[in-house]
Amino acid sequence: MRPLFDGTPLIYLNRAGLAWVLEEFREEKFTVPKFKEQVVDEGKRIGAPDAFAVDRLISAQKLRIREPSDPETVKLFSGVRGLHEGEKQVLALAKEINGVVITDDNIARSTARIYGVEAHGTLYLLMRLFHRGRLKKDEVVNSVDLMISEGWRIGAREYSKILRETAQ
Repeated sequence: MRPLFDGTPLIYLNRAGLAWVLEEFREEKFTVPKFKEQVVDEGKRIGAPDAFAVDRLISAQKLRIREPSDPETVKLFSGVRGLHEGEKQVLALAKEINGVVITDDNIARSTARIYGVEAHGTLYLLMRLFHRGRLKKDEVVNSVDLMISEGWRIGAREYSKILRETAQ
């Protein structure tokens, strides 16, 4: 798995004190320049603490910035209503390098499936760590609750699924 992150998972994992989650995955991790601009540059301008945490991950090269090399691949996603420029770049790069998009945006995940790109949300990362024994049930639930209290959105169905899956 070569994960490519959009902004939301980066922001909320950091807000919940879960930056270490990214380091648990040994594969190279990427984001695109547009999300660096939005999450780090703009975030630092307004004093968002998560922006500084993401910047440290980038500086330590635990999260790499990479742009899609083929503009035609980016254009493939340009007509999709509701996708932001950064999401188009992440989808294009994932298609190029056979990566896995980590996004909490339903339009981006749906578009990824249509174009044969694997995509998952932040919960996928937490549940992988749960199944590896790196997070306990209460840590998963507490982390999700903390992200929600920070403004992260999750549907009742997904929340219920976490409770069922961690109860096993």
